[in-house]
Amino acid sequence: MPATRPALRPGSFDDDVSTSIYAQHFDPVFGRRFAERSLDSLVVIRGTRVLDVACNTGIFARMAAHVVGPVGKVVGIDPSRAAIEAARRIDVTSIVEWRHWEGARLPFEDQTFDVVVCQHGLHRFNDPESVLAEMRRVLAPRGRLGIMTWGPIEENPTFAVELDAIIKSGLDQSGVVEVLLDAFAYHRVDDLRALVHGAGFTDVSCRTVRMLAALPGVAQWVRVYPSLPPLSRAWRDCSQQARIQFLSRVTELLRPFEHDGVLRVQASSRLVVARAPTAPPPAG
Repeated sequence: MPATRPALRPGSFDDDVSTSIYAQHFDPVFGRRFAERSLDSLVVIRGTRVLDVACNTGIFARMAAHVVGPVGKVVGIDPSRAAIEAARRIDVTSIVEWRHWEGARLPFEDQTFDVVVCQHGLHRFNDPESVLAEMRRVLAPRGRLGIMTWGPIEENPTFAVELDAIIKSGLDQSGVVEVLLDAFAYHRVDDLRALVHGAGFTDVSCRTVRMLAALPGVAQWVRVYPSLPPLSRAWRDCSQQARIQFLSRVTELLRPFEHDGVLRVQASSRLVVARAPTAPPPAG
């Protein structure tokens, strides 16, 4: 594999504002809850060596570090420098080793980790097969793989509402819709199984994980969307009329989900769990 930068799809987190807003609003609700499910399914225990690939602002890595303790090891790695810097700012105790991923190969020796995870990050890569191959390489024999991807967008109302409002307000001219839909590209169970099997993993299982999220009220939550990719870039250049139409449409669609000042919406993900083979991958 050539030693070039990991190939990312457009819309990845690349600025301090987006990463800070994500950490403030998404991590405590969606990220933490889904990370808990992954930790349980992967049997992460004290002393485990864990790698979080495409860790974003690091919610899974931080939670894993509290589980594995000082005798374990957790590394969070991401191609976005802004995401890694945000993770470092949040992790004031430095219990996680944060790494900016600058090459196509993961910067670790073969068989370094017991568990390798990618939570809601696989869609960010143009070549997920190569990323999975690298994850297998750094896993110890029979080490555990955990891949979490978003379920279909119709099972995730917060994103479905955003998609509808982007289209209705005319904000889809700069490819925003395509980038948003990329996040849901890996929701088909058969496709996920085939992808992980194709990377050489064994004992592959896939299940749906659902949760009910409690978010701030509609008036506050609608202001979050424009600060996050992929909408953030288009928002900077759009007209005031388009902004008003977007916020109005989102408010209209989310209002039925609000009860007593709390926005309650369902969220759905796919969780793939697999093992590295007993024999290490062939050299090269």
